[in-house]
Amino acid sequence: MNYKLWIKRVGIGATITTVCIAAFVFWVIIGIQAESALRLRFSTRSIEPSSDTRILPSAPYAIVLGASVKQDGTPSDALYDRVATAVDLYDGKRVGKILMTGDNGKFHANEVEIMKGTAMGLGVPEQDILVDGQGYRTYESCKRAKQVFGIEEAVIVTQRFHLGRAMYLCDRFGIMVHGASADRQTYQRIIFFWARDLTSTFKAWWDINIQEPRPPVEDSERD
Repeated sequence: MNYKLWIKRVGIGATITTVCIAAFVFWVIIGIQAESALRLRFSTRSIEPSSDTRILPSAPYAIVLGASVKQDGTPSDALYDRVATAVDLYDGKRVGKILMTGDNGKFHANEVEIMKGTAMGLGVPEQDILVDGQGYRTYESCKRAKQVFGIEEAVIVTQRFHLGRAMYLCDRFGIMVHGASADRQTYQRIIFFWARDLTSTFKAWWDINIQEPRPPVEDSERD
C-alpha cells in the first residue's frame, strides 16, 4: 500500500469536507442577513439583527429562546438578558405579545416557567405572555412558533452567537423574522458558546435541507 498517497487523499478529503461545512455555516449565519439586504431595497422591513430595540421594526410577537437556569431556580445571565430585552421591546411597543419558548422540564430544566415569572416580575401582564414548553431546541421553537402558534412575523431574541442560526431556522419555517441581540453584558465561556454554535449551525442547515430531526422528547412523554 502506498501510504503517502493514502495520506494525501485523506488530507484532500478532509480539506474538502472542512470547506463544505464552512460554506454551509457561512450561509446560515451570513446568508440570511444578505437576503435581508436585498429585501430592504424593496421594503421598509428588515431582518438585520440589532441590539438597539428602539430601531427594530415593530412586530406582533417577540420570540424569546430558552437557555440554562441556575441551580437556585433563577435564570442564567444569558436567559435573563433575553427576557429583559424582550420586555424592553414590549415596553417600547415594538411587540404586542411575548412567546417564551424552551424546555418545560421534560428535557433538562423548566426554563419557560422561570422565563414567564421573570417577565411578569419586570412588569409584563400575564395575558400578553405565551408559553411553549416544547421548544426543547431552536429547531422546535421556530417550527412550533409557526405551526402551533401561527406566528407570521416576530422579533427573535437571543445572544448574537445564536442569532444567525435562530433567524435562519425561523425564516425557513416561514416566519418573517427580525433579530434582537440580547448581549447586555460579557458572558463567561463566550468563546466556547461561539465554537459550539458553529457545529449547531451546520446541523441547522442539515435539519432543514437534508433530514428532519426527531424531537428530543417523544410525544408520549411531553404531557
